[in-house]
Amino acid sequence: MGKSTIASAFALSCARRGERTLLMEMNTQDKVSAMFGVDTVGTEITEIEPNLFAVNVTPAAAMEEYAVMMLKVRVIYRAIFENRIMRAFLRAIPGLNELVMLGKAYFHVTEEENGRHVWDKIVLDAPATGHGIFLLQIPNVIMSILSSGHMFEEAQKISDLMRDPKITVLNLVTLAEEMPVNETAMLHDRVSQEIGMPMGVVIANGLYGRQFSEEELSLLEAAQKDVREPAVSRMIDAARFRVQRANLQEKYLHEIDETIKLPRIDVPFVFVPQMNSEALAQIATAFSSAAEDK
Repeated sequence: MGKSTIASAFALSCARRGERTLLMEMNTQDKVSAMFGVDTVGTEITEIEPNLFAVNVTPAAAMEEYAVMMLKVRVIYRAIFENRIMRAFLRAIPGLNELVMLGKAYFHVTEEENGRHVWDKIVLDAPATGHGIFLLQIPNVIMSILSSGHMFEEAQKISDLMRDPKITVLNLVTLAEEMPVNETAMLHDRVSQEIGMPMGVVIANGLYGRQFSEEELSLLEAAQKDVREPAVSRMIDAARFRVQRANLQEKYLHEIDETIKLPRIDVPFVFVPQMNSEALAQIATAFSSAAEDK
């Protein structure tokens, strides 16, 4: 139950509040279809639930879509962009793949139909920390290299949108564990200082509910030495693990509050062998409850 699960559950919660929502995967192996129990989500926008649509953005598909919009005729796109020399040239431009994928997100954010925005909410399932920072830095990197021209203008528009708190917000997802919390704090600081994106909430994922108090656990452990059934003894061991895990997570939740000065949303661990639509709905409910509380 990771970042893509959280993005999908958040998108589902938006859709079930009546918002027309687009969930965007970024050039990755499709995970959304398995969670929602639908056909493979590809590079064409697909409806997967009422009000909820999904797409898997790839550099090649985003480049084709963008170029056809600019050139107006697909035959011209094929003549220019699908020859061997041009493909080699495009591959040599650093950051171009990331820019065209961000450009597709920009297009859908600004997309209008009959005078109103097509999408109420767009949820971008960004890459993990290292690649995620690189992706978000691309518009600024291109603007620092170029001083004018079409590519500079496109990067400028994307950068402006990413910094607009009325449109964009970056939510951070972490586990209540040492390495993920440290990594998330680093991401928070770098995005704030180097990119200037508005920050939303930090989502503490996979939290164990406290089923037993310390006193109850002590009683179980005291009784364990008289237990003859192995299954019962294993159940007491599981109770001990649950309490220890909850205690450890509480320590790191406190660290999150101290180091990452953002509102926190807690998402419970869902005990299922494989993430499915029912489990996803449970997580979406946690987001809906948090939205009502804020």
